[in-house]
Amino acid sequence: MRSPVGEGRERLLEALFDEFGENGPGANLSMRQVAERLGVHHTLLTYHFGSRPGLLRAVLSEARRRDNLVIAAAGDELGFEALCRTIWSFYSDPAHEDRIRAFFHLVGLAVYEHDAFHEFVADIDDLARILEAAALRDGATPAQAERQSIIATSCLRGLLLQRLLTPTAEIDAAAEHFITSLGAFTGEERPS
Repeated sequence: MRSPVGEGRERLLEALFDEFGENGPGANLSMRQVAERLGVHHTLLTYHFGSRPGLLRAVLSEARRRDNLVIAAAGDELGFEALCRTIWSFYSDPAHEDRIRAFFHLVGLAVYEHDAFHEFVADIDDLARILEAAALRDGATPAQAERQSIIATSCLRGLLLQRLLTPTAEIDAAAEHFITSLGAFTGEERPS
């Protein structure tokens, strides 16, 4: 009897996490090498994920989904500024550097092949929705909360990219300055 559709893909994703962790297989490994480490034939990976970028997309999407659950749980108690600080601390942790590199690699591919990465791009907005909810809890209007979350996610991602390109302590200081400025921004934006 065959497995239900998607079950094999989910088992492979779990095996990928078990073998390579949340960052996925390193850039130096081919699909054949990944398959060998998992103890499966490489055509099985190709069948479920299509290509190396497809495999990486699936791993990063699942990792981001798991991250967002953790961040959302913490965010239920935090205001907008504190949640931004939590997000920065989480993603700027050196343990996540390989995943951040893979994320920006996939974002670059998505710019050129939007249709192939449509699902990945759509999932990127989950973090903005978590931040939007925090801004609403802080008293922002829905329109203000949406703008604040877009600005925050864009700036934090930009700072993460800059940190990869020029890793200095100044990037962390700039991130803290930006996050601190959010308190003033949210205060000015609120209706009287």
